[in-house]
Amino acid sequence: MLNVQKIKTSELRYRRLFEAAQDGILILDAETGAITDVNPFLINMLGYSREEFVEKKLWEVGAFRDIEASQEAFEALQKNEYIRYDDLPLKAKNGRLIQVEFVSNVYLVQKEKVIQCNIRDITERKHAQNALLEQSVRDHLTGLFNRRYMEETLDRELLRASRKKLSLGVIMLDLDNLKQFNDTWGHAAGDAILQELGNLLRGHFRGEDVPCRYGGDEFVVILPDASLITTYRRAELICEYARKFHLEFEGQTLDAVTLSLGVAVFPEHGSTSAALLRAVDDALYHAKREGRGRVVIAG
Repeated sequence: MLNVQKIKTSELRYRRLFEAAQDGILILDAETGAITDVNPFLINMLGYSREEFVEKKLWEVGAFRDIEASQEAFEALQKNEYIRYDDLPLKAKNGRLIQVEFVSNVYLVQKEKVIQCNIRDITERKHAQNALLEQSVRDHLTGLFNRRYMEETLDRELLRASRKKLSLGVIMLDLDNLKQFNDTWGHAAGDAILQELGNLLRGHFRGEDVPCRYGGDEFVVILPDASLITTYRRAELICEYARKFHLEFEGQTLDAVTLSLGVAVFPEHGSTSAALLRAVDDALYHAKREGRGRVVIAG
């Protein structure tokens, strides 16, 4: 009688924990994969009713239906008795995508195997991680991508362009006479000009283009799938826009600035990132030599 009472007390304690848990919990029949129980937290998280869970297979529930891993997880559990996914996307009934951590274990209940799946919403954690990642690849002054990201992107886009037989445009540009400008107006004004140039580059390229601050007053723009003529025209447009903006700084209108730009494309001017950057840097150098405020195509 005492053992029966202990079992009842244990079951009641477990039930309270199950109902009050701040993670989603599913209980599955280890033999069939059918869901036998679901806690309130998961029902609220995903928006499906208890009836839409119970007696269904995991991969038959809407949130898991399109996830190949859900059936693979069950098969792995039958063999390994443990499975974990650190970043699994689940679709709630209202269509919202929720990133979850999914951990499942097999254990015995009165000599019968059951599977317990613990499902934790990590959406906020992922947003925070993505924000940190974004900070690590951005230039703090201009908001453009930084040099490291540019180099990684150029390598990746060159592989894609080579594999798919596509062209790839690269523009390198810098501000003319920035040192003289800083000497006249001060470095804070120079920073304001660099920020304005960052805004200009963000606003006048396609979504797939990648404008980056290469270093100092030098910038690089990667243009996937862009021909030589497209890349050249885009560089000319930026050169023209730069002539037209006059920045207000601390109540004064700053001197107009000009840009010098070099243009190179894959595969005409190089098949590696080093070769392309060397070609576009040479073109920029010639733009400076030829009088600044102009665009030069790599030779």
